[in-house]
Amino acid sequence: VSAFLLNRSSDLAVPVSAPSYTLEQLSLAARQLADSGRMADVQQLVAQFGVQTMTQIPTDRYGDFATALRGLGARI
Repeated sequence: VSAFLLNRSSDLAVPVSAPSYTLEQLSLAARQLADSGRMADVQQLVAQFGVQTMTQIPTDRYGDFATALRGLGARI
C-alpha cells in the first residue's frame, strides 16, 4: 500500500500557470479577425469587457480576452 501512495499522480503534480498575453498579441489576433470581416464582433467583444478600446482592458483580464478571441476564431 505504501508503494501505491508514493506513486500517486498527485504526489508528482507540477504547478502550471496560465499563459500570459501582451496587448500586442491580443491586438494582432483582433486585427486578423477584423481583416476577415469580423470587426463588429471584435467591437462587441471589447464592449463586453466594459471598455471602449482594447488598451483599456485590465492586464489581469488579458487571458479571458484571449479566450474570447479564440471563441471568435482568432489564432492566439
